[in-house]
Order: sequence, then structure tokens, then C-alpha cells
Amino acid sequence: MSARTGRFHVVTLGCKLNQFDSAQSEAILRTRSMEPTDDPRRADVIVVNTCTVTGRADAEGRRLIRRMRRLNPRARIVATGCYAERAPEELRRTTPADAIVGHRDRARLPQALLGVDECVTAPVAQSFADRSRGWLRVQEGCDLRCSYCVIPQVRGPGRSVPTAEVVEQLARFADRGVREVGLTGVNVGAWGSDLSPRRRLVDLLEAIVRADLGLRIRLNSLEPRTVSDALLELMRAEPDILVPHLQIPLQSGTDSVLSRMSRNYRTGFYRERILAAHERVPDICLGADVITGFPGETAEEHEQTAHFIGSLPLAYLHVFSYSRRPGTRAAGLPGQVAPHVIKQRTTRLRRIGADKARAFRERMLGRTLTGLALHAHAPCGATRVLTGNYIEVLVPGAPSGEVLAVRLDRLEDGPVVRGSLA
Repeated sequence: MSARTGRFHVVTLGCKLNQFDSAQSEAILRTRSMEPTDDPRRADVIVVNTCTVTGRADAEGRRLIRRMRRLNPRARIVATGCYAERAPEELRRTTPADAIVGHRDRARLPQALLGVDECVTAPVAQSFADRSRGWLRVQEGCDLRCSYCVIPQVRGPGRSVPTAEVVEQLARFADRGVREVGLTGVNVGAWGSDLSPRRRLVDLLEAIVRADLGLRIRLNSLEPRTVSDALLELMRAEPDILVPHLQIPLQSGTDSVLSRMSRNYRTGFYRERILAAHERVPDICLGADVITGFPGETAEEHEQTAHFIGSLPLAYLHVFSYSRRPGTRAAGLPGQVAPHVIKQRTTRLRRIGADKARAFRERMLGRTLTGLALHAHAPCGATRVLTGNYIEVLVPGAPSGEVLAVRLDRLEDGPVVRGSLA
């Protein structure tokens, strides 16, 4: 098969890490002068980057691959991502993908995409949420062994990007006019634990602060045990660089379920870390991940979780319904919860999360906060401004790409906040 020219279309499912992997595929395709297209019917190569966190994610990946084939019978379809790593034979059996490339087989990616045998190199991947915002992967893989999670099997052990390379990539973002970069990874808080000498995430953040790149840095999800006092103190001291926003996974609000999940903390420790962040970092936005319907979860344990969440100063929740993942210890646990019960519990916790999101925004009304005006506008024409503590404010006349002071004026239905330039 000869090297290709023409158009390509990429579909990405799942987390921000998959966005980086998709960027690598796009870079390879561009080396052969291929151009992106938003219309899969016009593409010569279609990449479906899959997720496998839940059974629903698997089903969505299969559905998309089949849909791409219906839309474009002539295109070459390549399935990549975590599902492709975990169950390639299943994808071959159930979808019309032409090639399936998992994480450990990335050396085959140029061959799968282009039909060429020679090595095609790609630059370090950067991902952009907006022309003024980007994401940088600073860590990959995970050494934790939570009983429900398949990701360590498909992403491998923890690996950190060295400090100098992180700072260099951030400088490139700044040169392109980006004003805010989120640091992401499978387990960002574990950054540096695999380096020699061993380092800590706060060491990386201190190096970024010293570099003085003119960027706002937003941290992604941090495991509770990685939210150190030193990290909180640095966030308090440098709010213009390290924005006041942390997402700290909880998963369950009862110790019995946390034990079955093989989580490395209990509710007392989690509460202490949340309260420490709330008290030490002014105006911080704190989010949490929660799983409903874990095997053996009783009605009483669910009530305990709802009460525990209600007692914490959280600003939002990401609620996930438990999904049985092949190859995980949780898949073999007794007491699998009925799907309709899981759905009810998920709905309840999401309602609690929505109430907390609204209450957090109500507390900020009348305040003046620093925000980044995005290159995106609401249907009413107002500019979307993202504050450091993760509130999107609609501000008429705000100049896109600028960091500016905005006043939070009023809250409308749902989470919509209206504001004005201060």
C-alpha cells in the first residue's frame, strides 16, 4: 500500500489523555500532507480513539466505528485508544475497523494510518481546549490498583515527563498566545515518583512558577494523598499562576466501600484534605468524583455517601455509575447492584452535585474575580470568561484571549452566571 494523501477525520472518546493520543495520530497524518475534515464522508482515513472506562464507553466506541463505516464505506478506519489496548480481538470481531492499534503497539501507528513501513516521528502532543487554553500531559500510567479500574492495565505504570521538558512545552504554549494550560495525566499527583532522584509534584510546580512564563496553570484530578500541605501553600502564595481549582476523587463516602475499592485512604483523611484546601486557598473550587452502585453497596452505604458529600464544601460532582470491567477484581465481587438501583443512586447524587454547584456560584455573586476570556461566545453574543476557580461567566464586550477582572452579577437558571467587566 502506498503512502496516502487526502483528508482525515478523528473522533476522540474519553479523557483528556486520549486527546493527546489523537494529536499524535493527527501529526503523523499531517506528515503526509493530509488535511483534517469535519465531515467523515469526505475522509480517506478515519481514526476512532476509544475509551474503556465503562461498558457504555465500549459500546459507544463500537457504535461510532460502525457509523463511520456506514457514512464512508471507502475510508480506512483505524481504532486506537484504551479499548483497542484492552480487547483488540473483541473490536476485530464486532466492528468493521481496518486496523486496531493499542497503546503498547504505537510503533505500528504510521503503518496502520498510512500504509507505510518507515518510521514517522511526531512531535510531543499538545491539546487545545480553546485558542487561549491548552492541556499538557505531564504524566502517564498509574501504579495504584483500585479494584474497579482497568486503566493501569491499558496505560501501564506511572511515568513522568521531566521538569525541563514540561517547562519547554509550556514556553511553546506561551509563544502561541495561550494564556492558561491544564496539567493532565492518569495520576498527576504522582508526578516525579518514578524519577531519579525522586521528585514531587510541588517541585515541578515551583519550577514552573520560577520560569515566569505568563501562564495560568490549572491542575487536573489529584488523588487525595497527593494533595500535600506544601502544594496547598504554593497555591495560596501564587494564585495568579496556580489557579484555585482542584478535583479530588472521592469514589465513596463510606469506609467499607472504599476498602472494597482498594482505595488508599478513608473518609476521615479525605475530609481533612478537603477542609485543608478549603481553608488555606481562598475561593478555591473543589470537585469530586463518585461511583454509585459498587458491588455490595447497600442502601445504608449509599445514604452515608450522600450525607458525607453533603457535609463537605464541594463545588461540583462527577458521578459515575459502576460498570463491570473484565479483568478487574471488582468484576468478581459478590453483590452486584441492579442497574435500575444504580441509576436511581446516580440521579440522586447528580442532583446533590447540581445543588452544590449552584450554591458555590451564589456565594461568589457580587465578587470580582480574575478570569480568562475565551475565544468562544454564548448564543446571546457575550464572551465566555473562565474564572480561576472554574466558574464560567458570560460577560458582554470582554476581549477574547485576555486575562481580566470580572464582576459576578447574577445567577440564572442552571449554572449560568452573568457578569460584567470590572
